[in-house]
Amino acid sequence: MRNLLLPEPVLVVDIGNSNIVCAIYMKGKSVWTARLTSFKENTSDEYYVLLSKLLESTTLSEVYKLGLKDIHYIALGSVVPELTRIWKHLFSKYIQAEVYEINALSPLGISFRVDNPAFIGADLIANAYAAWQKYQTSSIIIDLGTATTIELISKEGRFEGAIIAPGMKTGAESLFLKAAKLYEIELVPPPVLLGLNTTEAMLSGIVNGHSFMLDTFTAKIKEQYSDLKPFQTILTGGMSSLISPFLSGLDTVDKGLTMDGFYLALCKILKQ
Repeated sequence: MRNLLLPEPVLVVDIGNSNIVCAIYMKGKSVWTARLTSFKENTSDEYYVLLSKLLESTTLSEVYKLGLKDIHYIALGSVVPELTRIWKHLFSKYIQAEVYEINALSPLGISFRVDNPAFIGADLIANAYAAWQKYQTSSIIIDLGTATTIELISKEGRFEGAIIAPGMKTGAESLFLKAAKLYEIELVPPPVLLGLNTTEAMLSGIVNGHSFMLDTFTAKIKEQYSDLKPFQTILTGGMSSLISPFLSGLDTVDKGLTMDGFYLALCKILKQ
């Protein structure tokens, strides 16, 4: 990743429906990450204590003598408005840094096939921008989170559209809840296609079923948008390691894509 020489360190905060991921960037690279559960009931004070303790417990604070008050810039992306307000209050109260909220209206040079892109989630924008900048080709991006999203950005930086489906864990939890004779299982690679017991059968349905869906969508996108080829198919998100061996059309696993996108977006905005 190009080092755009921002005053460092930079804090990136990605607020999702299930988790809040935080990362600190120095010299253009992520040097520390932390994951918190998205609790709307938590106050800004409680989140600050949690985040401070996580940072203090790592070698990063020892090596760089780094604390949250040393942050110069913050890139914020959020799909949860209630938590956005809480974290903005945290920043204003505890961290003397400039905060930039990244969304579809940010001046990143991305063009859209819709008149009003405001409905597009911040995570989708971060993924699209990171793929455009890092891979410099048309990219199909699969993000495995609370929802599974699939999006396409062209080599020229045009956002072609997206698909939103229930996430793998979300679908599994619904199955456990609605089917009286089924029970909660740990999501691991299915050992067989046709299960010989309930656990194997569910694993195949959940993991293989999700991978079949993703492979089909990827193939259909490549077929219907063939004028944009060649394509780079990128997988990101917390479940990447589990499902990547089951995808046939995958080129790259980039678990840091979303956070890199928010960081690179901040770099772009500050350079203007």
